[in-house]
Amino acid sequence: MMRSAILFAALGLVACVKEPVDWGDVSYRHSQLGDLPARSSVMGTGLPKIPGTVAPCIRTVVSANSHSEMFRAWWAVRSDSNGVLFLQHSPDEGRTWQLSVEVDPRDQGHRGCNRPPPGIAYDSASRYVYLVYFLDATDGSGVFFAHSMDEGKMFHSPVPVVYGNSPSRASVAGHGDSVVVVFEDPNSTSPTLGIVLSHTTGHTFDQRGQVTPEEIRADAPWVSLEKNQIKVWWMTPDVVDRVGHCEGVWR
Repeated sequence: MMRSAILFAALGLVACVKEPVDWGDVSYRHSQLGDLPARSSVMGTGLPKIPGTVAPCIRTVVSANSHSEMFRAWWAVRSDSNGVLFLQHSPDEGRTWQLSVEVDPRDQGHRGCNRPPPGIAYDSASRYVYLVYFLDATDGSGVFFAHSMDEGKMFHSPVPVVYGNSPSRASVAGHGDSVVVVFEDPNSTSPTLGIVLSHTTGHTFDQRGQVTPEEIRADAPWVSLEKNQIKVWWMTPDVVDRVGHCEGVWR
């Protein structure tokens, strides 16, 4: 049975795991410009100097936007090599930026800038900002989620998505109270993607499962959510410039 599964995976005919999302088949294509979430040097220019930190981690800058509203998030490091996650909002397409907001200062991993960038999403209808990121907290390392309901002025207390010691990249999408997080499973023996879902704005994630089965190797995910339609893309670590894709219905 395993041999058949591997053969179907090679042909692109393996369906993603069925819970809690009804997934379609896996497909593959060559990577394209813009596949990975934007982390441009332009968004990293003009980052503020923040007291208590020694340097921003330019390679971790990520952004989200809708029309003129723009948001950028990044890690900055303290003198002890621990990180602090920050966010800024621009109401005018990046011409001016409001004061930076401290999202999560709990990092104790001493990783400096050698850490995955966060994932970010913005829902213009609700004006909610969603962030997901890997953090070495005192109560355990793992992927955490935080959100703001006032365009990034204040963030609710972070919620754990999954615990595990391996630094993991994650992506988030949401509209209103519905939130989907896809992440590199930090506890898997092979590169596998997990998923958690929430209808309570991420205050709790009461549904979880896998996007990719064990025989499909996947990392660096990004996700979109439109009504109850979930789309996930990922890179394939064994094949250069190949993107995997799967779509599903959130039941």
